[in-house]
Amino acid sequence: MKAMFVTLTVATVVVFASADLTEEQKQKIVANGKACVAETGADPELIKAARQGKFADDAKLKAFALCMSKKSGFQNEAGEIQSDVVKQKLGLAIGDEAAAKKLVEKCLVSKGSGEETAIETFKCYYENTPTHIAVF
Repeated sequence: MKAMFVTLTVATVVVFASADLTEEQKQKIVANGKACVAETGADPELIKAARQGKFADDAKLKAFALCMSKKSGFQNEAGEIQSDVVKQKLGLAIGDEAAAKKLVEKCLVSKGSGEETAIETFKCYYENTPTHIAVF
């Protein structure tokens, strides 16, 4: 029962820019979300709340954000930001490269750790994108 709940929660937590993602890409995001929940032990309810703009100060949620960021190519294994990848993927997702560039300039700021960088980046994107595009 719990596994089913996690699966449904991860599936509903992921927001797709459906016009720009293939079915294969959508499935990969869902698979990555499931893998990151399993890997980090993050609470699906905290993930769901984060998708709605309520970011808990929770180590497992931050680890989940870093995991998803790495799997998306936004950060490398060392937790360093991959600006070119973010610009490309964000530009495609929102359909506006100029807006994506502004978001990257505003939101991609390295913090004290890979986890902090990931969660703060996701918060910034949430606060600055009207469509609330998210990878989790």
